[in-house]
Amino acid sequence: MILFGLQDRYIYVRLFIQETHKMKTAQKLLMLFTVVLALAGCTTLRTASDYDKDVDLRGYKTYNFYDKGIARIKLNNLDKRRLMAAVESEMNAKGFTKSDRPDLLVNLVVVAREKTDVYGPGYYGGWGWGWRGGWGNPFWGGGTYVNQYIDGTIIIDFLDPAKKILFWHGQGSGFNLDNFNKREQRLYTGVKEILAQYPSNGVTAK
Repeated sequence: MILFGLQDRYIYVRLFIQETHKMKTAQKLLMLFTVVLALAGCTTLRTASDYDKDVDLRGYKTYNFYDKGIARIKLNNLDKRRLMAAVESEMNAKGFTKSDRPDLLVNLVVVAREKTDVYGPGYYGGWGWGWRGGWGNPFWGGGTYVNQYIDGTIIIDFLDPAKKILFWHGQGSGFNLDNFNKREQRLYTGVKEILAQYPSNGVTAK
C-alpha cells in the first residue's frame, strides 16, 4: 500500500510539473504574441532608392505634387490625403518649400498585390502587419495556417518639370494594406523611411 501511494504521488508530481511547464510556455507565447502585435504598428518597410548622378540636387528647393499622378493613386480618399500629408510634412522637415511654381514635382504611386504566407506544422510565429485569413493554431503545430493579405509598395518619384525627367526614385515595400491598426502612423513612418534615402545635403556623389 505504501509503494502504491508513492507511485501515485510520483505520477501526480510529474503531471503537475508537465502542466506547469505548459502553462509557462503558453504565457511566454502569449507575451511574445502581444509584443509582435505591438510592433506590427511600427514595422519598417524594405526601402530602396536610385537617382540620376548627373543631376545636381542642390538646385531643387521648392516642390508640389504631380496632379496627374495623384489622381491615379490606388487608395481611398482618406488614405490618399494621409499619404500626401505625410509627404508634405517630411518634405518641409527636409527644408523644401511648397510652391505653385516648384523646382520639382512629387509623384506618388501605390502598387498592391495579394500575398499568401503558408506556415506548416511546428511553426509558432509568422505574424504580419494584418490578417485577412482566419486564425489557425500556429503555437502548437496542429495543422497548416494560411495568411492572406494585400501587400503594398509605396513609390515616391521626384520629377523635374523644366527638363521633364525623373531624377530621384524611392520606394518602400511591405506595407500591409489590410491592417488598419495605427494606419496613419505607419504611413507617416513609411514615408519618412523612404525619403530618408534622399541625400540630406542635396549633393550627389560622383
